[in-house]
Amino acid sequence: MSTNASILIFSSSLKRLTVYADATHLYNIVANLTDNAVKYSSDSVKIGIKSYIDGKYCVIAVRDNGLGVSRENRKHIFDRFYRVPHGNTHNVKGYGLGLFYVKTMTERHKGTVSVKSEINKGSEFIIKLPVQ
Repeated sequence: MSTNASILIFSSSLKRLTVYADATHLYNIVANLTDNAVKYSSDSVKIGIKSYIDGKYCVIAVRDNGLGVSRENRKHIFDRFYRVPHGNTHNVKGYGLGLFYVKTMTERHKGTVSVKSEINKGSEFIIKLPVQ
């Protein structure tokens, strides 16, 4: 996909928070989600990242205005090697491991990952990590 314009908005209600996590994996989780947001968006990319506390969890949400994912495909997007089918071609190269990695590493940190998405309306990936 080509990108003519990109907007990244970050918001946080957190003044200070300690999350016990592997810094490299946490960085890679967020980087993977933002990279996918760019790859699967149209010409004008808009990505929002927000963080906040929800009970005993730190929430990191990455939202985009991209292609979106159908209900049927959402059931599988965290599976190893799964790629959302786009006919006979994929404009975006990959092996279907990125979201599998996000899920695996989030769960190893005792957290959860979920997605809200609609076709042509974008996606929001929600990571919840326990706070101490």
